[in-house]
Amino acid sequence: MSFAIQALPEPLREIVEQVKLFAPDESNIDDLRTAWKEHVSRAKQHVPGVCVESDGEVLYLGELSPGCRACKQGTWDCIFVTMACNLNCEFCYSPQAVSRDYAGSVFGTGPEQIAKNYAKTHITGVSFSGGEPFADPSKLLQWAAWFACRYPENHYWVYTNGLLADEDSTRRLGELGVDEIRFNLAATGYNHPTVLKNLASSARFIPNVTVEIPAIPEHASQLLSSLADWCSLGVKFLNLHELMYEPGTNAASMSGPRWDIITADGHHTQVNPESRALTLATMIHVQNKALALSVNDCSLQSKLCQLRGRRRSLAPLTKNPNEDLVAGAFLESYCLYRNAQDFLFCHPAAVPEMRALYPDYKLVKIVREAPLSLEGDSRWIAIEEC
Repeated sequence: MSFAIQALPEPLREIVEQVKLFAPDESNIDDLRTAWKEHVSRAKQHVPGVCVESDGEVLYLGELSPGCRACKQGTWDCIFVTMACNLNCEFCYSPQAVSRDYAGSVFGTGPEQIAKNYAKTHITGVSFSGGEPFADPSKLLQWAAWFACRYPENHYWVYTNGLLADEDSTRRLGELGVDEIRFNLAATGYNHPTVLKNLASSARFIPNVTVEIPAIPEHASQLLSSLADWCSLGVKFLNLHELMYEPGTNAASMSGPRWDIITADGHHTQVNPESRALTLATMIHVQNKALALSVNDCSLQSKLCQLRGRRRSLAPLTKNPNEDLVAGAFLESYCLYRNAQDFLFCHPAAVPEMRALYPDYKLVKIVREAPLSLEGDSRWIAIEEC
C-alpha cells in the first residue's frame, strides 16, 4: 500500500489510516484446516457412513436437524429472549458484558424490527435462546407465538438447560408450532432427574428433541454412559460443540489443554485439542451400540463456516449499493479519482464501464469486513491501486 496521501480524496485517506491501524496478528487458520482434515480422515476410517459436506467443514453421523441445516447455511437467526440465567456454567459461551435484560438478535431489538429485516434477506430457521429463555416464560411464549404465526414455514427451536422447561411450557410451545427443543444436559450433570423428566415430557409435544453440549474430555464417561438413556426418552439429535475457551466468557477460565487460534479476521480464541477426539468416540459408540441418534460435530471449523453464512445473510442489510460480497466474508468496492476533489465510488461490476468513461482517473480497490450484526464494527482491511 503506497499512496500520495495528500492527492487522495478525504474518504480514501481515512480508509488508508484505518487499514494501517488494523494490522491483525497473522492467522494460523491453515493449521486449523490441516488438523480438521486429519480429523475428518479418522472419522471416515472409524465411522462407516459418516457424512462430510461443505468441503469437509460439516461432519455428522445420521442426519442434521433442519435447525442445524439453517445454521450452517447462514439462513438462521438466534433471538435472545433474556440474558438472565438460573445457572452459571463454567463452560458458558455467553458474553459476560451483555446486559442481563437484553432481548433481541443481530437483526434488531424487537419483533417488528427483526421481521422487517428478515424480509430483506433469507431466514429459514429461528431459535430462541438466552441466558435461559424459560427464566422468562411469558416472553418466550410471546415471541415464539409472534414469529410462528407470521412465518409458519420457518423451523423454530428453543435452547434450555432444562430445569425450568416444565410440561406446561413445552406443551404450549408445541401448540404454537415450535419444531425443536435443545437441552444442554452438561449444565446439570448429564442425568439430573428434573431435567430428564422435562425432556421426556417435551418429547410428547415437540417433534424434535436435541441434546446440545460442549464435548468436554473430562466428562467422557458421563456422556457415553448417558446416550442410551437419552435415546429412550426421545432424544433424536446430539450436537457436540468443540470445547472453546472464548475470551470474555466463563469458558475462558476453565482448566484444560489449549490450542491458540487466530482466525482470518484477527480474532483470538482457544480450543481444547482433545475435544474432537471425544466427538469421534461418541460417533463410534453410537454406531457400535446401534443407537437411534444423529451426532453433529459442531467444531470451530464448522462455526467459521456458520460465521461466513451470517455475514452473507446480513449483507443485504449492511452492504452499500457500490459494494459486492466476495468470499462470503468481505465487501469489495472501487473508487475512481483524479485528485482530492474529483472522485466517485462504483460497484465492481461497473469497473470496465467506468474506466472507459473516465480514462484519466486512477482506480483503487477497497475492502472491508462484512459485519456480523447490524451494529457491528466493519473494519477496512485493504486498499490498493489497480
